[in-house]
Amino acid sequence: MKKSNLFQTVIAAALMLAALTTLGAEKIIGGPKGGKLLEKTTPHAEFFVEQDRSVTITFYGADMKPVAATTQTVIVQADAKEGKAKLEFEKKGDILVSKSKLPEGEGYNVVVQFKQTAEAKPLNLRFKLDLEACAKCKRAEYACTCDE
Repeated sequence: MKKSNLFQTVIAAALMLAALTTLGAEKIIGGPKGGKLLEKTTPHAEFFVEQDRSVTITFYGADMKPVAATTQTVIVQADAKEGKAKLEFEKKGDILVSKSKLPEGEGYNVVVQFKQTAEAKPLNLRFKLDLEACAKCKRAEYACTCDE
């Protein structure tokens, strides 16, 4: 096979792979309240930053209807410029609410440590806290559902 034909074949295969990857990509699902849906949790948990910078965690079943928090625990570590902050949560009604607020500013990393039960191995979920509204989906950037 000539080099030019081989090059064209490689390019065509790469383009087909990219197209298949795009078609197979899952749509990003946002939380019903406008927060970040932590899909790896069972049940799904929504991380939502309230206007006063407190955080609420609401749980949803497979049908995306709210379910009561039971044995789940959550701790949030915020790595802000001023230093690290640890947010602990308490159950209020059917949801978990942070006992303290996120540090001022944004653009810092957040780690949500989720445990289904007190004995379960923790699941750590990391993302950047950006409260600016996305121009396309209108959600806060930390909870953006766009493919960008």
